[in-house]
Amino acid sequence: MAAKAVILGANFYTALGAIRTLGRHGVKVYALDYDFSRAYALSSRYVFRKVFCPDINQDEEALADFLLRLGRQFEQPPVLMASADNYALLISRYAEELAPYYLFPDNPPRLLETIINKRGLYRLSQQHGLQMPLTYFPDNEAAIKEAAEGISYPCIVKPSISHRFVKVFRSKCLLVNDTASLIEALKKARAAGLEVMVQEIIPGFDDQMFCFDVYINREGRPTHTLVAQKLRQFPANFGSSTLTHQCYDPEIVELGLEYMRKLGYRGYGEIEFKRHPENGRLYMIEINARLSSLNVLFDLCGVEFTYIMYRDLIGEPLPDYHLREEKPWAFWHAYEDFVTIRQYRRTGQLTWGQIIKPWFTHRKAHAIWAADDPKPLLSFGRIIFRKVVNKVQRLLFQPLQAFFQQRRKAVDKGVG
Repeated sequence: MAAKAVILGANFYTALGAIRTLGRHGVKVYALDYDFSRAYALSSRYVFRKVFCPDINQDEEALADFLLRLGRQFEQPPVLMASADNYALLISRYAEELAPYYLFPDNPPRLLETIINKRGLYRLSQQHGLQMPLTYFPDNEAAIKEAAEGISYPCIVKPSISHRFVKVFRSKCLLVNDTASLIEALKKARAAGLEVMVQEIIPGFDDQMFCFDVYINREGRPTHTLVAQKLRQFPANFGSSTLTHQCYDPEIVELGLEYMRKLGYRGYGEIEFKRHPENGRLYMIEINARLSSLNVLFDLCGVEFTYIMYRDLIGEPLPDYHLREEKPWAFWHAYEDFVTIRQYRRTGQLTWGQIIKPWFTHRKAHAIWAADDPKPLLSFGRIIFRKVVNKVQRLLFQPLQAFFQQRRKAVDKGVG
């Protein structure tokens, strides 16, 4: 009997891509989430079983206990995969307890926690000589002053742990243009109990961003590699891919392999680099230690990282494959791309010609749509529709509510 797969989190196309990859190969996928109303990946035909689980944002330990109970029900250990950073952190923190019941890459203790935490990654980069943008960690008043005086503007304020920051600021990072804005942003982050850092911006447009994707097997040997180049992001300049095409760059491959070797990394991983347009140097921006949002692009290019990891972990590895040619495919998240185009146009970063051209020069690897699995797109559409309706209701009813409250106060005052 083939081992099953358990995917943590189903509310994003990262999980959807992995579910489809595994399901098309006949793997039975258990998809876990704590909010079925938002988890559109659960509507995929390739989900073998939907599993409601504790909310990791509310109680990580409860989810760990749930996974232990679930793991005991399988006849043989399934492969455990994380679709988001917080789930990858959970696997890392509870690796010893989960290991008897699940299969997952055996990384050095606390490595994933260090990588996912941006402060930890920066310290690792200094320890191993990995080039990153200049970064400050403003933990106190003296450190805030040092950062404000030492950084070049504009700069960005980034979280050490991304998913907590997004809940407060509704963005992956904050762009600040002067000292006053920087201090204000840092005070707001401290008030929310967030650990943040101040980082220089490497110049250049979004097409200077590259993803190096690799699978490193249980013996520590890189068996599969691929390079992709971002063309647009959401939000613009500091976000997730909306349009990204596969490419080949031997310098990125060589540097990415060197970095992963120094870290002792195992499993699937992705390093995001930005190339400085003036000196050509590659700066590491972050490392993703979870499933990739570009999964559909990888599959169409013949490097199915999710299935590659599954096969390696069950002891049936696939043949090595390092993609050293350029394929015609580009990942495209249509909805987010249309939204972010407004930002690029508003800031004058792209002409209409530059916006439209990539749509016709690449074949589309759609983030959500799939001809053999249409239901997730319908589920995603319903979620967007509900958001639009709620926004319209707020815009219409909040002013009316404020008006009637003022009238009520005026009447009460007149009566008094």
